[in-house]
Amino acid sequence: MNTLQIIKTELNLGLGGSAPLRLLHVTDSHICRADNVDAAQNPEIVEHALSRGNAFGGEEQTESYYMQALAYAKHEQIPLVHTGDLYDFLSHGNFAYMDETLRDTDYIYAAGNHDFCHFVGRAIEDYPYKWENLKKVQPHVKQNLYFDSRIIGGLNIVTLDDGYYLFSKGQEEMLRAEAAKGYPILLCMHVPLYTPRLAETVLAHNPCAYVTGAPRDIYTKYPNDRRLQQNPDRATLEMIDYILSEPQIRCVLAGHVHLNFEEPLANGVMQICTHAGYAGYARELILY
Repeated sequence: MNTLQIIKTELNLGLGGSAPLRLLHVTDSHICRADNVDAAQNPEIVEHALSRGNAFGGEEQTESYYMQALAYAKHEQIPLVHTGDLYDFLSHGNFAYMDETLRDTDYIYAAGNHDFCHFVGRAIEDYPYKWENLKKVQPHVKQNLYFDSRIIGGLNIVTLDDGYYLFSKGQEEMLRAEAAKGYPILLCMHVPLYTPRLAETVLAHNPCAYVTGAPRDIYTKYPNDRRLQQNPDRATLEMIDYILSEPQIRCVLAGHVHLNFEEPLANGVMQICTHAGYAGYARELILY
């Protein structure tokens, strides 16, 4: 079985402590399980799990990388920050696996788009769909999936959901309240914020950029379904303006695009995307 690749990234976020704060970033694990309960409720889901699992390299390999990441975080006694899509679709098997593996893990979780998907490719993934499925997901995650925060070692680790390429006014208000606490903020989300170079990199191999806040001259060139999905609304653009203007936000951590990518945002703050867990990657953040 292949060995998980752990990238080490050092950043000065102005924490002021003598010892660095270490975190393990994992994202897009895409676990694909379906058990007997799922089979009894919907026989199709078993074949779906097999098909989707094969698309990510097979269940054995995908789960091995995920378990290696958990083992590393536990051995090093550092929190695990997972930025979504731990599993690929909603199922009893995936929830049971998630419950079991995270039960004794010190983790922080930001929701991904697949966290609300009951069968990949069969639904219009709009907000009513998300809120209905959120009721099924939330009991399995200790963080509030809409917005949450946790202060560790003088760093405020803020998680919020932008899995459908949108922010809300409520999230902006809560983020402002967190900034007012005066701690440096590590902002964790599933979908990264638009930058020209990131969009160009993703578009070289995809029909859309898979980023939050793409400008009109970018998203109008997407296929129609992706254009409708990734068109930012006013609240989203206002949230991005605020993120770029808030000095307490020192780093943005994301996944979703399935590649390792580090680049400053327009305000000079670093945005870090870590490649997918299913592909054998994790990132240790060493923060000062």
